[in-house]
Amino acid sequence: MKQFILLFTVLLMTQVSAANSPIQDDEGMLKAKAKELTKKYGTELGLDANMTTQFEEIVLGYMIKKAKAQKLNVSEMDRLVMIGQLGEQEKEDMAALLSKGQYKKYLKAKMKLQP
Repeated sequence: MKQFILLFTVLLMTQVSAANSPIQDDEGMLKAKAKELTKKYGTELGLDANMTTQFEEIVLGYMIKKAKAQKLNVSEMDRLVMIGQLGEQEKEDMAALLSKGQYKKYLKAKMKLQP
């Protein structure tokens, strides 16, 4: 199963880096949404200025990757696996950035802010 997920992750990264899609037009909208989400998370998690910037970069990066994954010409099941894998990678990045207590709060807040 791990090899299956790894295969799709590699496929996604290859497709995402090779694709020149109109996502760039949507990037401004995604940046605004990432900024808004970061503000909401910031109040929940008590992020300092440095962490807020890093947090926003992580959120934006994964929002862009997920948007690109949605536009790939793959089966729905493959798309769901890719997006699920991106979600897990995002959680790992957040766990590396946040303290243990903040991370627990992040997981609870994520269910509310990003269902």
